[in-house]
Amino acid sequence: MELLNPLMLWAGLAIAIPIVLHFWHQKKGKVIEWAATQWLIEKNLQQSRGIRLDNLLLLLLRCLLILLLCFFLSKPLVNWVSNESANKKIHLVQPSSLVVNNFKFEIEEAQKKGEKLYWIQANPIPIEDISQLPTNKDFNPIIFQTCLNKMATFTDKENLELYFINQQSLVQTGNIFVPNPFSLHTIVDSLNKTPKPYLAIAHNNQKLFVNATNQLIANTELDKNSKYADKPIQNSSINVLILNTDKVEKQTITASLKALAEVYQMDLSIDAELVANKKYDWLFSDRVPTESMVFSASTLYILSNTNQISGSQLTYQKNIVQIPFSLNPQSSEFVFNGELPEWLGEVMIKHYQLNPASYALSQQQLNGLFKYARHSQAPEESEFSKLILFAFIIILGIERTIAIRKNA
Repeated sequence: MELLNPLMLWAGLAIAIPIVLHFWHQKKGKVIEWAATQWLIEKNLQQSRGIRLDNLLLLLLRCLLILLLCFFLSKPLVNWVSNESANKKIHLVQPSSLVVNNFKFEIEEAQKKGEKLYWIQANPIPIEDISQLPTNKDFNPIIFQTCLNKMATFTDKENLELYFINQQSLVQTGNIFVPNPFSLHTIVDSLNKTPKPYLAIAHNNQKLFVNATNQLIANTELDKNSKYADKPIQNSSINVLILNTDKVEKQTITASLKALAEVYQMDLSIDAELVANKKYDWLFSDRVPTESMVFSASTLYILSNTNQISGSQLTYQKNIVQIPFSLNPQSSEFVFNGELPEWLGEVMIKHYQLNPASYALSQQQLNGLFKYARHSQAPEESEFSKLILFAFIIILGIERTIAIRKNA
């Protein structure tokens, strides 16, 4: 049994209140009228003192009522299921031939033991034949989480064994919450890696790419530990147009771009005015782009001070990075701290997709991604709480009956 609100047990110390009141009332005593002793002086009057059995019973009942109330408010959670369920396992398998073939021994052993197996689907499908994959083989973190949520409705304390392909796309929706204790069995699909793109926009035949340790690197040779595309996605300088009206903001952006170019040896062509017939890859502005400013579908728009712009005006272009404040040291702490060049590098990686989400997560990342979040056991809690409340009402009725009858 567990308590959802164990701090309420401290309220049980309130049983001292009826005990103190009881003894205080007994100490007062009662004057017994007896005709044969009325002639005695007042100092010889005798008082009936002590604790009688009926009053002691009332005291015990009142203390018990306080303890029951505190116990009820602490929300006890009782597991009516035997401990045998904690030793059982449920296996959830991604519908992939790669996963099935790699963990074939474990899955077949689970079938021999009569353990439950399900395909990871939005509605979990029991596995009858591991060689027959379901028709729908879609797999993403949303489907994974939905499957786990469904499992929470008909599992108790069984351990969940999760079999799936380790890929970076699992982090797209944040943490994945598992309702039971679990174990992860992952495999990396090394044969189906999407080649990483890279940029050839640097001096001296330098290439700009993300290496195997997820770092942005400028080098003449690509990282041999990663797989890259055959051709660069851009083989020319990046043309940048800065149309911000605030002079300080424009100077800050220009300085940050130059710092970024210097660190990664990039070719950046920066213009402060629109040049006719020139194709721009990046556009900085604090105003909504007009039709004449829409250069191509791949142009990256970095708009600052968007809290002054209506949201409906920013929906037509997909490559828009919105910044609610102005990019100057006076209005932005991260600009003041010199973090703007690093942030622009992150924006560039995301825009050109230099680090596609098809690579495996480290064991540390997996441990941080999957969280154990026990599902609610409201039915058990509710039934046990009703029993406590029923006992409280019964004892309260007995206490009131005795108190009225004894006038105590």
